[in-house]
Amino acid sequence: MNKFIELPIADEEEVKSVLVNVSTVGRIFPDPQNTRKCIVELNYHSINDAPVCLEINLPYETVRSYFMS
Repeated sequence: MNKFIELPIADEEEVKSVLVNVSTVGRIFPDPQNTRKCIVELNYHSINDAPVCLEINLPYETVRSYFMS
């Protein structure tokens, strides 16, 4: 059974929610420039073989605690 998490992502002018399959989440990093955001790296690559990273509008500890429980 697939489990999903809804993550708020800041677009240029708005914040939108994206559903992400929990099994595709790789690493989570704190954003060095903003303590209220974090970066989530997914376990797959884009079409040009670059890792897919999402800038999330939640603090690092909040997102991390979801995966720790």
